[in-house]
Amino acid sequence: MHEADRRDAAVGRYDFEPNAARAKSVAAEVRAGLADSLAAALSALDPDAHSRAADLIAAIRAGPVAPGVFGAYTELVEAIFADDADTARAIADELAEPGFGRVDTLRVVTVTDADLGGGQADRYWRLMDEDREAGAALRALTPDEFEAASARVRDALALLEAGAPELAGELGALVNEIVLVETQGDEYFGGASSFQLWGALFLHFGPEATRYQISEALAHEAAHALLFGFAMGGPLVENPDEDRFTSPLRSDKRPMDGVVHASYVIARMHWWAARLVQSDLLEAAELGAVREAAERYVRLFAQGASVIDKHARFTPAGAAALASAQAWMASAAAP
Repeated sequence: MHEADRRDAAVGRYDFEPNAARAKSVAAEVRAGLADSLAAALSALDPDAHSRAADLIAAIRAGPVAPGVFGAYTELVEAIFADDADTARAIADELAEPGFGRVDTLRVVTVTDADLGGGQADRYWRLMDEDREAGAALRALTPDEFEAASARVRDALALLEAGAPELAGELGALVNEIVLVETQGDEYFGGASSFQLWGALFLHFGPEATRYQISEALAHEAAHALLFGFAMGGPLVENPDEDRFTSPLRSDKRPMDGVVHASYVIARMHWWAARLVQSDLLEAAELGAVREAAERYVRLFAQGASVIDKHARFTPAGAAALASAQAWMASAAAP
């Protein structure tokens, strides 16, 4: 075990249960990595570009920044590697704009330039998922849709804060934007997270979605954000992406990294269900549905674990994270 891994284990870095203080530490590490990488990329492009973005780099190190900062960095690096100097310089100018990427608190938005800032909507559609085409099947909410949907998200956040405050605190440390979207085709979409827009949680839910179902989706995507932070955007396994395996949350086969993500997320949703059942905040119908969800998560986790046990080749971070999830599920499933 590397020295850094020993230190992290000693302070409970990979402990399974949500912890806002740990999440803030992970977020600070992610931002430090972004600041270092952004400074290096700008210096390689033009020393003047680095100096003009000095305030932004300092802000990244100091506290939360908008997911669009991660997105701009992603596209800057892509432009540099493509020898597209004009695009790279345009992004460098964007990064140097006063106030670019500043955030004050968790906000609920949709994918419009009015909500995200000039030019950001197209970037969010491109980078919202590992599949660069995923955004083409989605659209922004209309003002009326957004007003109704954002109120329901606030209800779900209130349920988390009252019934699972540890999880609400962790979500607040990891997520800067809850981005509401609508589908515009037959393809199913429930939510997504991407390290390329780290801090953004994309969410879609229909008109019948309840507060507990929306809170479940928030717990789901926040767990992905935590795993991205653990691995600094890298994979949790050494299995090649072209190798595909049965996933407990998808009908299509997925890379092993996706199977590990899904299994960890299932354990987190089981934790969420257990806390809400204990909270006395649910109505009778909600309580029955959440109990059924908890039972389903036990089965789904076992499915994922059987695939992982046979095929996963873990990184140190992946091994530690998955072991903590397995320990939780073992204790939770015990009589």
